[in-house]
Amino acid sequence: TARRVLVVIPVFGQPEVTHALLKDLRRERRLVDVVVVDNRGDYTGTGWEEVLRPGRNLGWAGGTNHGTRERLGDRHAGVLWLNNDTRLSRRFVRRLRRAAGDTDAAVVAPVYDCHWRHQHVGVWDDPRRYRGRRVHLRAPFVDGTAMYVPRRAIQRLGFLDDETFAPLGWGAEIDYCLRARAADLEVAVTRYAFLHHERAVTAQAVFGDYDAYVEEAYPVSVEGLVAKWGTAWEERAGLDPHTHQVGPLDALPELPRR
Repeated sequence: TARRVLVVIPVFGQPEVTHALLKDLRRERRLVDVVVVDNRGDYTGTGWEEVLRPGRNLGWAGGTNHGTRERLGDRHAGVLWLNNDTRLSRRFVRRLRRAAGDTDAAVVAPVYDCHWRHQHVGVWDDPRRYRGRRVHLRAPFVDGTAMYVPRRAIQRLGFLDDETFAPLGWGAEIDYCLRARAADLEVAVTRYAFLHHERAVTAQAVFGDYDAYVEEAYPVSVEGLVAKWGTAWEERAGLDPHTHQVGPLDALPELPRR
């Protein structure tokens, strides 16, 4: 039985940030195979993770796809697509995998402390202190900072659309979730795992300024989503036209455990 999880982390500089995340993942080293996709070509590994160097900057979506295509195998129950500027609660990967098993969801994401209100659960100075509950909620989409996708979902849905949303990948995670739901598959946020997101670490490395990053990335994401889902894509994604948010976490319906 496939029991391991492939973890794919695209990076562009800032190795110390990635190394801090790897310390969290090492707590589950018997469960995970970690692949760092080095988009800048100068990442210094710790000797534990595997490093892939594509030879050019593939961006978030392209780097994520590259690592997944190269290393996802029969021994893997699924893949965790993960940003490097994150820190994880205990048993993070194990609990995401369990949430996928509980719900049969095609995409599972943790609660966190970042932008989207329907995933936001508060702030923990030390994510290891987060305990969580085995409660899983139906979501219209999830943040791309951390997405657990079972291998069977990859086989059905394929990979992130790294062409439409090139070069940075913004919007590709929303598109992937919309594709899952269009295929009558569930997208879930679980209270069972928590992620802290430093936010904009890679953007600072590439652009030097987060606002400049948003100015380039956001229009591409909207253009891509409109091209694929029409002008009503926000409605499909459950976004309020005024707040551009789904709503609070507590408003999401609970998914029954199988």
